[in-house]
Amino acid sequence: MDLRRRCERCHVALAGEARAYICANECTFCPTCYRRLRTRCPNCSGELVRRPRAGAMRAGSPPPHPPVGGLVTVRRAGRTDLAAMVPLFDAYRQFYEQPSDEAAGERFLAERLLRDESVVFLAEEGGVAVGFMQLYPLFSSISLGRVYLLNDLFVPPAARRKGVGALLLDAARAWGKREGAHYLELSTAADNPAQRLYEACGWLEDREFLYYELPLRGPPGAE
Repeated sequence: MDLRRRCERCHVALAGEARAYICANECTFCPTCYRRLRTRCPNCSGELVRRPRAGAMRAGSPPPHPPVGGLVTVRRAGRTDLAAMVPLFDAYRQFYEQPSDEAAGERFLAERLLRDESVVFLAEEGGVAVGFMQLYPLFSSISLGRVYLLNDLFVPPAARRKGVGALLLDAARAWGKREGAHYLELSTAADNPAQRLYEACGWLEDREFLYYELPLRGPPGAE
């Protein structure tokens, strides 16, 4: 890829590590022009996406994901898969310092699936669940289209370093494209080592916008 050094609209300088957006023909624009162009290239009308940073493109970069040792398959899960999903979902919540509660987790997942409020994928190896991922459908007013929030992704320690997480991320990408989504998004803990996996699979860190939340409910038992 040719990393162009100037925005093609306003001609502001763009260093190799600078945030920039490109189309399939590598027309390059700064973040300000990206927003003013409403995510569309004025030359080819193609969608503008975040340009990879120069550091991620250097020779010798690690492959997108390590090879999978056994036969791991990924499929969309349904309510009949709750028994396999619940232990993974509970372990995922414990990773984020929540108390174990498989009954509550099962009710939550069952409700999301019953109402068609989320899309869950299950990774299996030899018929055993070795990871899961949950996407929530959203919309973007800026891009005027569907987006998906990758809210949950978990692979238990015994199944890691087999490429399971990368296979789940591949499934998320394929699902988003199938549904015509403009992009996928996620947030993760600042110290989560999975950041390396996300970046190796093409996910880009947002260094322009801040993330805020407004708590509406206190912890259990709080007044």
